[in-house]
Amino acid sequence: MYSTKILLQLVLIAVLITAFSCNSSTEKKDGTSKKSGDPTGDSFNPYYPLKEGNKWIYVSDGPTDETEMFIVEASGEKKVENGIQLKVSSFPYFTKESREKTLIIKHNGEVIAGDIFGASGMVFPAADNFKSGYTWTFGNFGGNVASENETIETGAGSFKNCIKLNMTDGFTFAFELWFKKDVGIIKWGANRTNPPILKAIYYELKEYKLN
Repeated sequence: MYSTKILLQLVLIAVLITAFSCNSSTEKKDGTSKKSGDPTGDSFNPYYPLKEGNKWIYVSDGPTDETEMFIVEASGEKKVENGIQLKVSSFPYFTKESREKTLIIKHNGEVIAGDIFGASGMVFPAADNFKSGYTWTFGNFGGNVASENETIETGAGSFKNCIKLNMTDGFTFAFELWFKKDVGIIKWGANRTNPPILKAIYYELKEYKLN
């Protein structure tokens, strides 16, 4: 009798433990944990980590004595059908505009922007495509991943193994952008090729905050 009672108690405990484990597990099949209610989910690109409250401050690096500053801060994060949508206080990498812009980060990590030189679409590729030789188009611009091992010195620190992206319309404008994984864009530059300017203007990361 006593042994039967103990056996029944052990069976009951095992059933309760199994039920609790099934209801409380937050692990995905690949073994990585995923927080319940995480608004980003898979809609995230570590090379351009847009999340609510993330902030980057850039300052100009010559050729004039006048210093320019741009602040890029993400806000208004919400889910949309194909990923997440955020607003950035500015998106100065191509037009040096200090006005708010809406971006979408698709589930695969592609960054979608609109109204840049009249173009809309994938402005930055998915993280899996941040590899030398990858090419894409954005309106009249052609983009390519030029390098994966750049070392860049900025006011925010020294960054190794940076990835350099080039974008050009092949006639008037050429842009260079350096990305550091889990930080974002750490340096960018614009060069007008027609008519040509004597020296490209570059902007480097002064400070940043990531949540």
